[in-house]
Amino acid sequence: MTRRWIYGLAALMLLLNASCESGGSTSSKGTDSTGRHSAQIAGADDPSSHNHSLNEEGSATELHSAYTCPMHPQIVQSSPGTCPICSMDLVPVAKTGEKAAEIVLSASQMQLANVTVQPVSSGSIGNSTVLNARLAADQQQTDVISSRVAGRIERLFVKETGQPIRKGQVLYEIYSEPLLTQQQEYLIALQQEAELGTTEKRYSQFRQAAEQKLRLYGMTADQIAGLVRTKKVLPRIPFVAPSGGTVTEIVVSEGQYVGEGALLYRLANLSQLWVEAELYAGEAKYVKVGDRLPVQVVGYEGGQAQTARIAFINPEYRAGSQVLVMRAVMPNPGGRYQPGQQARVLLRHGVQRGLTLPVDAVVRAGQGAVVFVQTGRQSENRPTDGTAFQPRLVQTGTETDQRVAIMKGLNGDETIAMSGAYLLYSELILKKGVNPFTQKPDDEGVKSTPNGETNPTPVPAVTNKATSASRIPNIHTAPDGFKKQLTGVYEASLKLTESLVSSDANRSKVAAGGVEKALSGVDMMLLSGQAHTDWMKYLNAMNAALKVIRSTGDLEQQRTAYAQFEDGLYRSVKAFDITDKPIYRQYCPMALNSNGSYWLSDEKPIRNPYFGDQMLTCGETKEVLR
Repeated sequence: MTRRWIYGLAALMLLLNASCESGGSTSSKGTDSTGRHSAQIAGADDPSSHNHSLNEEGSATELHSAYTCPMHPQIVQSSPGTCPICSMDLVPVAKTGEKAAEIVLSASQMQLANVTVQPVSSGSIGNSTVLNARLAADQQQTDVISSRVAGRIERLFVKETGQPIRKGQVLYEIYSEPLLTQQQEYLIALQQEAELGTTEKRYSQFRQAAEQKLRLYGMTADQIAGLVRTKKVLPRIPFVAPSGGTVTEIVVSEGQYVGEGALLYRLANLSQLWVEAELYAGEAKYVKVGDRLPVQVVGYEGGQAQTARIAFINPEYRAGSQVLVMRAVMPNPGGRYQPGQQARVLLRHGVQRGLTLPVDAVVRAGQGAVVFVQTGRQSENRPTDGTAFQPRLVQTGTETDQRVAIMKGLNGDETIAMSGAYLLYSELILKKGVNPFTQKPDDEGVKSTPNGETNPTPVPAVTNKATSASRIPNIHTAPDGFKKQLTGVYEASLKLTESLVSSDANRSKVAAGGVEKALSGVDMMLLSGQAHTDWMKYLNAMNAALKVIRSTGDLEQQRTAYAQFEDGLYRSVKAFDITDKPIYRQYCPMALNSNGSYWLSDEKPIRNPYFGDQMLTCGETKEVLR
């Protein structure tokens, strides 16, 4: 009986086990089938949901197929790592196919990134040349005071040059025997007229003739009236100034005998001055008589520039040089400026009228120039509060330090990102993996770094002089003496660079003075022709920048001016090939509000003068001059 129960229980367990295995298998299959069926229905009803899941599976490799540096977007590689320039970790580049060349920013993002937009405007733009000039007294406003009679100078009332005098002011006293005789004749004619003038008119004529002689000798009406009143001759006759002005020369002393017509004083009216500047042959064609030019007097840089009118251009070159003298007339109200002061004349030329943009709105690299055009708001698959930008290739023309002319690429009705263009450029590369110049995904990465140079083509790294020379049209052969002096300027500039690396504004002022002293020791007369012309352009640019550095304690303003100085120094070094030691031209893309800027160094390791300790090693060597 017991055995039967055991067999029955075993059979029941086998039956239950088979039932459980069968049911579990059936349940699993049913669930899988239902899940796949539901997914197919969902995919049929909402294709985007299905495609999204596929993109999530397939885009992981695509999103991480390239890695780039946030600070140097030209660095692109296929695997994670660090930037060889600044050692930052590389970030993955996201690449999208649809609308890849479009960047959408919300209102808050635009505010944080300082992206401002404005319509394209039309205006005039031209190049400028700074001429060194000197103020001089207007010779047409100069008076000469000479002696009317022969005699001895008894007393001088004005004994120093530079003193202002007014018309009618007494200048000197003279003892003159001819004048004493003329006074006596006048008194006799006066007495004869009083006694016999009622019967004979000729006595009145004698008196009038004698009085006219006294006037011609220089006596005033008041002095003649005193002579009539006192009936006594004056042994010492005081002479007064016939006009007002400033005494510029005194050529007589007390007790000196002078002849009739001898020069005594020279007066200058300083209410109007001459501005004299030297023009080279290539600059003379930009000016003509009657043109008005802005003039900035040295020492008054903070004030408003004066306007001078060109009155004369020398028709022949100055002897022993290849320069013409230009003379302009400048008003000098209140005698604010003095003859002999240095001045700078701004000569504008190559003026064009057309579409212009701020320099910061244009991103430039080896492939051309790009601006970011606002394409509108509220479009398909775009946030309602987003603003979209697309890059557009443009052709630039004349450029100044603030604006650039656009020759092609814009028609005038676009709205452009006026600031923050570099951030949009970086965003397009980092988030989209798109080359802004082709507006297509770029698997190899954008190899050129945008910069804010006047020259839209960045200087590539070179290792020999032949390649380096091809970058600048004018390469000159300079005497060894000039090269040695220019080498001194470069060496002095290294101290200025170090002071900015240390972020020491006061030290930068002192270093800038040292560079100015070195520049003043460069003998420009060692050069001639086009070499002389080019050097003067570089010299003017460097001097203007150094003046700003010495005049301000603002470190950011010093660094902005330093960029201008380094550009002039680089062009000088490139043009005249000053030293056999290697010179490293280094570049920081984040300098000057992300516009980028260069500097020269005698060492290959990066020491950034635009940020100092904040980003000491940010930068890269763009060119090696040997």
